[in-house]
Amino acid sequence: MKQYNIELNSKQYAILEKMLSYDNSRRLSMNQYINGYGLFSEILKDIYSPVEDGWGTLDVVLRESGEKLDLLRAMTVLIFPDDEDYFVRQLDGDHLMIDDDFDIMITLKF
Repeated sequence: MKQYNIELNSKQYAILEKMLSYDNSRRLSMNQYINGYGLFSEILKDIYSPVEDGWGTLDVVLRESGEKLDLLRAMTVLIFPDDEDYFVRQLDGDHLMIDDDFDIMITLKF
């Protein structure tokens, strides 16, 4: 299993923390590895939730979720260096497509 480490600034870290489930948010705060599939699934679910809830369309979400999409792209480059939009293209899908199992350690950069 691959393991990745990423540093986020305080603003990115705060945004991510709000997007995650209680369990993954706890792992984040305890500097523990988080399963990559679960992490990216939760991020995509958070970004796409206005569409599922009927509050907007995918186009609206893509226009109005700038900070969250920037964070998603910054994290995606860690896994797919040549394709920062790999996960953005999966926003409207039912299942996340990842070939390899991996964990991510996220730390706060001061």
